[in-house]
Formats: sequence, structure tokens, C-alpha cells
Amino acid sequence: MLDIRIKLKSVCSYSLSHVILLSLILVFPILCSADEIERHGDAYVIYLSGELNFNDVVSSLENEIVSENWQVVDHLDIGAAVKEFGKHTENRVVSVCKTQYLARAIEEDPFISLIIPCRFTVFRESIEKSQQSRIVIGFYDPVAEASGLNLKQAQAAEIATNELKAILYRMAEIYQE
Repeated sequence: MLDIRIKLKSVCSYSLSHVILLSLILVFPILCSADEIERHGDAYVIYLSGELNFNDVVSSLENEIVSENWQVVDHLDIGAAVKEFGKHTENRVVSVCKTQYLARAIEEDPFISLIIPCRFTVFRESIEKSQQSRIVIGFYDPVAEASGLNLKQAQAAEIATNELKAILYRMAEIYQE
């Protein structure tokens, strides 16, 4: 009986963030196949059909960000910025933040502000040796960023990474071919 109480006590001592992280690890692989999200260095990306309307994809991404309780804090239209140099590209950066995580994290280690906000990028990429293109959506892994700066926020970064991956999974699901 004592052994059962000890095990129960150790299970109950897990924090809410542990429970959330475990849930994310267990649930999201079931929702999408592993090949929908790819690693590109320290980033996670998905590839969508180039036939899609670029602005619609960006709008859908922003809707998914908000539906996952993240805030869109800024937009950068790289295409518009380089247009004056004669370059045409569809490329946007959507900066996002989850302020309830930030409030906790910045208290523990103010250097976290070096890597916030998190950023999604959406761009149209030409496919080598073809006339086709694809739309790429991705984000740089907050765990890699935190690790690179030796921040104390490894657990918070893991939670952020999993939530941002959930947004990518949802985008893959929306535009599944």
C-alpha cells in the first residue's frame, strides 16, 4: 500500500507543464504523419503546394496562431522590402509570442528577451529543375535558440516548440493534398 502511495505522490508532483508536454508528445504524432514536418537545420518546416494563394496561406497561419492562444505581434513583408532592389519574392515573417510564458520566463532569466518573439516564416520557393514552386512555412526551434544562449528556459522552450509544431501540423492538415 505504501508503494502505491509513493507512486501516486510522484505522479501528482508533476507540474502542469510536464502534463502538457507529455500530452503534446503523445497526441500530435497521431494527428499527422512524421513526414509532414521536416527538420531543416534547427528549424521545423512544412511544404505546401505552390498553386495555393500565398496571402491566403499567410492569413490561415495567423488564424491558427491566434486559435492556439498565441499573439501575432508583428509582420515583416520581406517581398515588399526587397522590391525596391528589383527583386520579386513572396516572403513574410510573422512574429508571435505567448505572453503568459514570457512573463514567467523573463523573471527567471531576462536574457530570454534575446530570442523573443518566436518567428514563423512563409515563402514561395522554386523547386529545382522544374517550373514549379511550393510554399514553405517554418520556424526556428526555440530549444535550439535557448540552448545556443545557455538560457535556463529549456523546459519553457520545449513547450513553445511543441505548441508551434502543433500550428504547423494544423496548417499541414488544412492544406493536405
